[in-house]
Amino acid sequence: MRTTALFRLLFVPAALFAIACDDSTSPFEPLDADEGTPPAQEEAVFDEAAPLVAGSRWADGYLMTDISNTGTAVLNPIYSYNRSGGPMTVTKVTTGRYVVRFGGLSALVGTKNTVHVTSFGVDGTYCKPVGARLAGDTVEVRCFAGGTGTATNSVFTLLVSGKRDDRAFAMAHQPTAADYSPATAGSWNPTGPMRVRRYGVGQYGVTFTGLGARLATGIGGHAQVNAVGTGKVHCKVGEWGSGSDVFVDVRCYTSAGSPADAKFTVFFALPAPLMGYAWADQPTSASYRAYSVYSWSPAGGGVLITRQGTGVYAVQWDQPPFTGYGTVQVTAWGDGSAHCKLSVLGGRGAVVRCFAINGVPMDSYYTVLIHS
Repeated sequence: MRTTALFRLLFVPAALFAIACDDSTSPFEPLDADEGTPPAQEEAVFDEAAPLVAGSRWADGYLMTDISNTGTAVLNPIYSYNRSGGPMTVTKVTTGRYVVRFGGLSALVGTKNTVHVTSFGVDGTYCKPVGARLAGDTVEVRCFAGGTGTATNSVFTLLVSGKRDDRAFAMAHQPTAADYSPATAGSWNPTGPMRVRRYGVGQYGVTFTGLGARLATGIGGHAQVNAVGTGKVHCKVGEWGSGSDVFVDVRCYTSAGSPADAKFTVFFALPAPLMGYAWADQPTSASYRAYSVYSWSPAGGGVLITRQGTGVYAVQWDQPPFTGYGTVQVTAWGDGSAHCKLSVLGGRGAVVRCFAINGVPMDSYYTVLIHS
């Protein structure tokens, strides 16, 4: 990862291929002024947890869907939370297209909020938000089959986060611009301005000025990335690092695996209570401890990662980052068009699955965030 000598990793750039970006406007997503079947059951490796106590949350809102048929569902409160106390619903509009509503939450988080979506299941489907943030209490989600890009039903998890001193996020809304400030709505850095730079087709760097100064020695923080829009494109973390600033590189690809210019969001988390994170950097190892610089648990202890098969990994924190169920977000890391998703979650860990662009299981690097 690019940062001071303590954190540095080598990174090999992707080959560049020009590709058009499909990102038509959604009727369910307000414009900024500046801008399947339920998965098969797997054997969980985590302890059962009690429901979270009201108010004991790191996020402003989160949920896990439980519908694949047309209609509207009220979410299971064990895996869902809305800081406003309002209702949460998911409405399936058509195949692979959902509108998520957190009643009353927009009034609390304002325009400086971000969303992150992770597909849940055992196949190669990936999901993405159409908009970068919650607006009018809603955000639309689209899900696609890897390889073909066909709209596909999927269960997914979704995070809503407003501005806090322990996190930063940026909405990169100009896919072909060389150097610009991200959209004001959907972006936040508690320590200064932000810049987005385009290095080539589908290759970007995001700088959070001053944020690195908040990372203690030996702490690398954590990054998650989502493509944004209606197009059949997914994005991942290329690498990240810090000096006085934090730098996050992003790579975006079509459903066929070619680099593609795209809108995207970057979320960067500093260590905090009620959450944990890890960077999985040994894709083919049978079992290993996550690198401590890029892993975190507020209760102490480390993170054990066990490879259960090609592209299938159990991630378990020694000490639960919080008491309760919470939820999980996942992003693939590194060069290449692999993508990763969630297939089991518990109060102490998760099972992550990674896929090649054609939907075949594939060993991959990834980042994983567990939170209440």
